[in-house]
Amino acid sequence: MTSGVLLVDPKYPHNVAGAYRAAACFGAESVNVFGDRVDLEAKGKFRLPREERMRAYRDEVILRDVDRAQVNMLVEYGNFTPVCVEVDPSAEQLHHFVHPDNALYVFGPEDGSVPKGWRTFCHRFVVIPSYHCLNLAGAVYTVLYDRVAKRRLAGLEAELPSSELMSREKRGYAEHWE
Repeated sequence: MTSGVLLVDPKYPHNVAGAYRAAACFGAESVNVFGDRVDLEAKGKFRLPREERMRAYRDEVILRDVDRAQVNMLVEYGNFTPVCVEVDPSAEQLHHFVHPDNALYVFGPEDGSVPKGWRTFCHRFVVIPSYHCLNLAGAVYTVLYDRVAKRRLAGLEAELPSSELMSREKRGYAEHWE
């Protein structure tokens, strides 16, 4: 049971980094970036904004500058179900949404919607029921958290004890309880 994130033409590096952090926190396999509006290079090297990096961020998968053919391969050969996360009157509301086993969540840019070509590519549509538009990274966090929470409640994913939840990333919290 895998999941991935596709960001279509994002505008700001901090939102890409936030989506990347959300994917790492909630077990998504990859973050894919389509479009060329966001610059993730610093001194010729790929680099996430400092405030968003985690110690283990280099262990996660991020694909930049993906094209439509690569995404089609993800769906076809990776058996992903593309899910458009979009403000749309016909979309299922997130609290009722049943996440596909292998979902590829498609998010549009901060200043627009998922383009029509990408919407026609998607099999399912979901909307986050909020009174205002969410920040791109916030939307990714919300959807991925909802997926994990529902899978754990349904017994499809192991529910880890609190002491093991952050075992991948050692920070000062561990010494506090020891």
